Amino acid sequence: MLPSEGNPLLDPAFPYGEDLLQFIWEQGLFEHRGLRTTDGRPVEVLQHGRIQHDSGPDLRDARVRIDGQLWAGTVEVHLRSSEWDAHGHQQDVAYENVVLHVVYEHDAAARTRSGHELPTVELLPRISTSSIALYHGLMRSRDFVPCANLLGGVDHLRIGPWLERVLVERLERKTLEVERLYRELNDDAAETLYHMVARAFGMKVNAEAFGMLARHLPLKVLLKYRDDPERTEALLFGQAGLLQVDFVDEHPRRLQQEHRLLAAMHALRPMPVAAWKFGRMRPMNLPTVRIAQFAALVGRLDRGFTGLLETEDAGAMREQLDAEAGPYWQTRFSFDKEGARKPKRLGTTGMDHLLINAVVPCLFAFGRLQGRSDRQERALRLLETLPAESNTVLEAWARHGLPADTAGRSQALLELKGSYCARRRCLSCGIGNQLLKRTVS
Repeated sequence: MLPSEGNPLLDPAFPYGEDLLQFIWEQGLFEHRGLRTTDGRPVEVLQHGRIQHDSGPDLRDARVRIDGQLWAGTVEVHLRSSEWDAHGHQQDVAYENVVLHVVYEHDAAARTRSGHELPTVELLPRISTSSIALYHGLMRSRDFVPCANLLGGVDHLRIGPWLERVLVERLERKTLEVERLYRELNDDAAETLYHMVARAFGMKVNAEAFGMLARHLPLKVLLKYRDDPERTEALLFGQAGLLQVDFVDEHPRRLQQEHRLLAAMHALRPMPVAAWKFGRMRPMNLPTVRIAQFAALVGRLDRGFTGLLETEDAGAMREQLDAEAGPYWQTRFSFDKEGARKPKRLGTTGMDHLLINAVVPCLFAFGRLQGRSDRQERALRLLETLPAESNTVLEAWARHGLPADTAGRSQALLELKGSYCARRRCLSCGIGNQLLKRTVS
């Protein structure tokens, strides 16, 4: 399709970027008939190549026939051919095996370090204007996701495999976080899971504060007193910095006394109380309630935190996680403020949150670290067993025709929104690929 007067292809600035041009070449979104180099030699593309993001040429594993001669190697893409010299490729030995120079606009010859002039293909007269228009719209969309108004036309049978891949990407990303923490904690799996569970207890608002609490209270110290609920609370609330005021109730006063003794015995220093966020929060999610529930959980885990990794199914895991804050908290959300009786049980939603955000990432990460694919597979099965999460992002996906029926699907949709849609990585997205390929007649 040739560009017409006034269309965006004629914009001399071509504001869409080199990554779009790479995608257009890789996916073949241009007119192939009569393809020739800028010096008139016929070109037949057998393999466009695969985009790679490491240093060196843009696409690898390309195969092209130029004037009857077959070439295999790499392809370099530029908006203008003069950028070959501007980027210093003419002096770089890594670009010696480039078999084709693909450009939007040809304005200069390109030579390798050895002096070989590269065959060049100019795409300006060959790019589909509909592809560019669609990409232009995606980049400027202000909808929930860039392609929100186009999702109805996407083949949903192809969305499933794409979301499965995105789910694995999410787990691999979280695996890097777990591995980094594991190394920081001297390769201690139990301590690592303890930190991950603590962060998950903090939800989004207090995840950092709970992580700080875990760093100020080593698991080996906490487990010494797991059979004593009051001392467990004393350690957690004391190290959280929440026992540094004068109290009226007897319970927090006893916690203060116990914490002073235990902190001196184990050389513990509390974290700064300012790290905790209390504002604009549902009472059940207040740090005081969450810490009380965490203290109860520590007392329930007979084999410590790593026992969760050996449990086979979600139901058995929930039995271990089914914690309820102690008697003092039945009528309170904060110290010294008594109210109506309301049990402070973690609940199924809370337990599943811990499984999804702490246990599953650790299972997957430790499986990779230990070469145990069975653990990685169990992590994926667990996500397919657990119900989908519920939040505003997932509700919006459902309104646009992509509901989540399992935790695996909800995790994939959250990753899709955060790592692709929010960053407008439509060129790397399976859905964006579908839409852009569909514009070529």
